[in-house]
Amino acid sequence: MKTVEYLDAVKTAYSLGSDYQLAKKMNENTSRISMYRTNGTVMNDDLAIKISYLLDLNPLAVLADAHIEREMKLGNDSMVIFWEEVKRSGKMDVKVLSKMVA
Repeated sequence: MKTVEYLDAVKTAYSLGSDYQLAKKMNENTSRISMYRTNGTVMNDDLAIKISYLLDLNPLAVLADAHIEREMKLGNDSMVIFWEEVKRSGKMDVKVLSKMVA
């Protein structure tokens, strides 16, 4: 999932009618939520952790999604592969790291 999809999931899960209510729920600034929506900004690790807590998701999976989204925007294919593996396996496997540096 991408940042905006996670934000929408929180809104749905808590029946929030606006991004203002979402910002309050997440203890974020409304302008920051707007930035994620309008500028296509990728959530930072702090927001990913908050979202994982609010949606009762594995924090590593949400963090991985954020990093995948960011690395895709940067065109860094090897890091996309790394974070996809982290998400799939639920851990940071040394074998994946060794392929990246070999």
